[in-house]
Amino acid sequence: MNAKTIHPSGYPWWAGNARFVDLSNTFIVAHVAQAALIMAWAGGFTLFELARFSPDLPMYEQGLILLPHLATLGWGVGAAGQIVDTFPFFGIGCIHLVAAGVLAWGAYFHQTKLPANLDMEFGKAAKFHFSWNDAKTLGVILGHHLLVLGLAAFLLVTKAMFFGGLYDATIGQVRLVSQPTLDFATLLDYRTHLFDVDNLEDLVGGHVYVATLLILGGIWHIAVPPFGWVQARFLFNADGILSYSLFGIALAGFAASYYCGFNDLAYPEVFYGPTLQLKSAFTPFYFDPTQTEAGAYSSRVWLANAHFYLAFFFLQGSLWHFQRAMGFDWSKLFQAWQQGWQEAGLSEFVYQTVVEIHSRAMPEIDYEPAFATPASLVPKKDENHIYQPPQSNATPSLTLLNGVRNTLYQVTYHLNRNLFYQVPTSSSDFKKTPLQVEYGSPKAKINSGECFRSLPTTIYEPSRAQLS
Repeated sequence: MNAKTIHPSGYPWWAGNARFVDLSNTFIVAHVAQAALIMAWAGGFTLFELARFSPDLPMYEQGLILLPHLATLGWGVGAAGQIVDTFPFFGIGCIHLVAAGVLAWGAYFHQTKLPANLDMEFGKAAKFHFSWNDAKTLGVILGHHLLVLGLAAFLLVTKAMFFGGLYDATIGQVRLVSQPTLDFATLLDYRTHLFDVDNLEDLVGGHVYVATLLILGGIWHIAVPPFGWVQARFLFNADGILSYSLFGIALAGFAASYYCGFNDLAYPEVFYGPTLQLKSAFTPFYFDPTQTEAGAYSSRVWLANAHFYLAFFFLQGSLWHFQRAMGFDWSKLFQAWQQGWQEAGLSEFVYQTVVEIHSRAMPEIDYEPAFATPASLVPKKDENHIYQPPQSNATPSLTLLNGVRNTLYQVTYHLNRNLFYQVPTSSSDFKKTPLQVEYGSPKAKINSGECFRSLPTTIYEPSRAQLS
């Protein structure tokens, strides 16, 4: 990825909603517009399936996926699963299209009448502004989502109990579920075989508990901010919240694929076809063991496999956003790999490393090892200086030049050197010049007044004597 494909938010160009992570109103616009698209698809596709529906063939042989759902809910179905009235299908499709128009108008209103960020708005609209590190506001948003899900679950319960009932595959007709199972112990027994429910009473009773828990959870999250331990252990940022959301959708997708593949109560065979088997080759997939014609897949095959693979990719998206929330960025890793391939491959190198090193003799270079054996630190007799300069057999002392006796420091210059270092080929290439350095130490008793005497004009003069 180059700089042209990366948005300032840090996401690639194809991560559309990433552009709105810090724009609360535009973020709402995007989600409302997506809800409008979903509604438009549901309504339009319902009418499309209705236009090509034939009552002479089973639904699952016609490649239908929406009409079987409506029939399972008891709309327009007679005895033995026969479709006796298609007007409910038409009405439901039109209702979804109208809802899509309302949502689209809402997205347009938010886009044109409100600022991109709601913290710039005044009044009630400002209450809907949110930031990703504001745990309290995010808890309120989560609470409202749970309330909507709970109300949707209760709508299914009321439809089953009071408004026409549901299609019961065990008796082949639509009936009211007037006494759903509310015994908690009976429903708790399904914890080890959740997908084996075989009667509508248990199915509707489970939805009663689910709806109740969702509504209570929504009220709790709206009224009570997240606890400190929750804020310390959960990731409150855009990637973290999206990761948790995608993980929940993935779980729902896997559950739906399993129900669709193996359960003939929630997905009756008269509408979806025979139940399936799960096979694993290169990838796992559901298949119909009774299928005889190549390419003639039933509605159950399409739905089960579509739910499974969509859930799988939702799970990958959850993991991808979770690692981003933790601070890990795959793009930086890919850039490092690309740079490594460029340096180790056939492309041009920024620099070239030395593969082999061969030492070569250079006789024109004099080299002396940087080793010296210090002499005794005991001061010599009749010495009256603060610091004893280093003494060498090869270098005259500055104490003998111009009568300078009190010297703070002395440095010996080695003149006429061409290079600083030569790699020796053998130990015989070293110039074995003995270097004896003697260090003195301050005398034990020094007159403090001598330390502050004015120094001569010439404190230091390098030796210009040619070394032998």
